[in-house]
Amino acid sequence: MNVDELLACPSCHGSPLTKSDIGYACDSCEASFPLNEDIPVMFRPQTTVLAEEADRAEFWNAGWEKRNSQLLALDQDGILKERLEYQDYLTKSGYPSVVAIDPEDVVGKTFLNIGCGGGYEGLLFAGYGTRYIGLDFTHNAAKYTRLFVDKAGFEGTTFQAEAEALPFKDESIDYIYSSGVLHHTPNTEDTLKEVYRVLKPCGTTMIGLYATNSVMFKWYRLHAIMRGNLTKRAIDDWMNTNTEGDWQTGDSKNHWTKTFTKPEFTAMMQRAGFGQVDMVQCPLQLKIVPIIGKIVTAVLPEAVGDLRVGPLGGMLVATCKK
Repeated sequence: MNVDELLACPSCHGSPLTKSDIGYACDSCEASFPLNEDIPVMFRPQTTVLAEEADRAEFWNAGWEKRNSQLLALDQDGILKERLEYQDYLTKSGYPSVVAIDPEDVVGKTFLNIGCGGGYEGLLFAGYGTRYIGLDFTHNAAKYTRLFVDKAGFEGTTFQAEAEALPFKDESIDYIYSSGVLHHTPNTEDTLKEVYRVLKPCGTTMIGLYATNSVMFKWYRLHAIMRGNLTKRAIDDWMNTNTEGDWQTGDSKNHWTKTFTKPEFTAMMQRAGFGQVDMVQCPLQLKIVPIIGKIVTAVLPEAVGDLRVGPLGGMLVATCKK
């Protein structure tokens, strides 16, 4: 896959890039984009990621190193086993990435994964035979995704870049997938407009954002109120620093977690340019129900905890055609 044919300057939107041994350069605005451990770093010169948002980036960068360290020692067979277990986990939970994406529909297509994280999504989608492109604003996520995809024997490439300024030409991508990611950026609506810009006509996107009206986030907000946070701002601030604990390293804290209702999410997609928005809320599994879930997983077989008890899971997933 020659992904260079799809690239365009993220700073001046659309100008071609020239590749060299040290990275890429824009033929128009002369912005340069270096390589870091062979991963192209496609940040705009005016990016906020390296300045006022550096703490947010470092939280996730360190978190992905923590969560993926155990995979580094695995050989190809071990990585492929991890992929199958991940696919089985998503299937049991009824998650749209396995329920609603038919591998035969995406094989051979240019597939952009915004927020590729630690590599599991890369393994899943590259394993479908897509022309896989992983993108994340943290270096470790892009690095580990590429490492694991290569180790599995699949084809794919990754970039460190901002979802608010995708380094691709207009109407260049067949399928765009992002789940559990864009609610962590302060510029969610800008990212959706970028998705629309780079998606081909008749292309498909699947975007997952946290659901306000879910058991998980109702529980979080109740906790915030019980701790004396009585205004919306105070509750939101508590949510920012008390969610995503699995990624926490040392004293680091998450800096941004937003949730959305179905009408809010639908309106954002429509403002981005999409017409028909098919919205579903992920199923709620019994093991995720506060208090009850802990009891179930402690005393009952695993299959009981996997049972789906209603459409009140923590993620809203929008699927749209351009």
